[in-house]
Amino acid sequence: MDSTKAGDEDRPMPQYVILADHSPDICPSSNSRSRNRAIQGLGQDLPKLSAEAGITFLSGPLHLDPGHRTVSVVDAPSIEAVTELIYATGMSQWNTVEVCPTTPMADMMANLDSFPIVFG
Repeated sequence: MDSTKAGDEDRPMPQYVILADHSPDICPSSNSRSRNRAIQGLGQDLPKLSAEAGITFLSGPLHLDPGHRTVSVVDAPSIEAVTELIYATGMSQWNTVEVCPTTPMADMMANLDSFPIVFG
């Protein structure tokens, strides 16, 4: 999958992991207000809002059964774009949301020697 920014073919678009958790009492499966907001924000609005923000879902949103957690992996122009998408979809209204920038493991391994050893 091509994840480069338009006009910047040498640098891949950053990837982010979105983790979202909520408690059973505000779960869209058991709470009518959360359900309505989820249907609107994640069901109906998400494709349009993510396209407008330049965000591509590489994986997800996926529900981690049987709990109250979801995970997504996205290509996005910035962490701010991901945050704005979370606000626009209402996800943060019934979830605690964490957005994590990612680094490919190959890049981490290539730079391993630049990290100081702290545990002998």
